[in-house]
Amino acid sequence: MSKQNFIRITLFISVLVFNPAVADAFRISTTLQSSRKTTVTEDIASALSERGLEEKAARERAEGIVGEDAELFALMMDNLLHECSSISREELLGHLGTAALHRRVIALDSYAHLIDLYSRIKRVTPDKETRERLSSIAKRNGLMLG
Repeated sequence: MSKQNFIRITLFISVLVFNPAVADAFRISTTLQSSRKTTVTEDIASALSERGLEEKAARERAEGIVGEDAELFALMMDNLLHECSSISREELLGHLGTAALHRRVIALDSYAHLIDLYSRIKRVTPDKETRERLSSIAKRNGLMLG
């Protein structure tokens, strides 16, 4: 291989590796992940602020219910909303806001907590099909925790 070809190939590879478009794509995906982490906490805090709670206190309560791993909580919440389409995101956030206000623990990997959550939101006892869906949601969310 001649020196010119070696230099051309090296230059071509370095352009591909150090391309700003690649860096921008990485930065955008990182931004999306970090925004997703804060969105659930901010949504719950916003629901509490709308109820008259001071912003700082609302943020602390929201962080208390979400816990340390906000992204995992968001994934478990998405799993619940996807599998149990009768619950809307607004209803769920309202319930989570109430739970945060009263400093209740919400475990989205617990079948009992999901039954309680559904019963409080819908104000009816879930039927057999819904209970089976909630059971599978609890199992899947438990697997996410490891």
